[in-house]
Amino acid sequence: MNTQLIRQQPALTPNPYQQAQIERKFGMFLHFGVNTFGNVEWSDGGIQALSYQPDAIDADQWVRTAYEAGMNYVILITKHHDGFCLWDTDTTEYSVRHSGNRTDVVAAVRKACDKYGVKLGLYYSLWDRSDPRYKKDFSGEYIPYMLAQLTELMDGRYGEIVELWLDGAWDKR
Repeated sequence: MNTQLIRQQPALTPNPYQQAQIERKFGMFLHFGVNTFGNVEWSDGGIQALSYQPDAIDADQWVRTAYEAGMNYVILITKHHDGFCLWDTDTTEYSVRHSGNRTDVVAAVRKACDKYGVKLGLYYSLWDRSDPRYKKDFSGEYIPYMLAQLTELMDGRYGEIVELWLDGAWDKR
């Protein structure tokens, strides 16, 4: 393999994926999770999963609001830096599956998006403050864990995902 950096001129026109993003125009982030029930913006992943106990998840209302405002897509925060997963994951107990409200929020938002003709994008934090593997051995044990989570989100069970935002891991290579 040639390890020499190949320099290319920047593109003068968007590629098909960039063009599709441009055409989606107006969208909304949906940010909701375990920190809401700890009354903090960010946590270190120490808020107990059982404390996540909304009375109900009204994803229909969230997406309907986006639709009525003229938005063409929503981006759901599936896992923020605290590590709490809003989908029914097999990878960790720090998720809705082990919480006070077991609604698979990703599935509920997908259903509402289909109802209103709104596209779905997902946000996923690479940083996971609840999982000791992140601090201990990011490349050895954590990356397979992270890839398993991303596979669950992107394997088709949630339909077409038009955009994937990756955030976090600022302290890692």
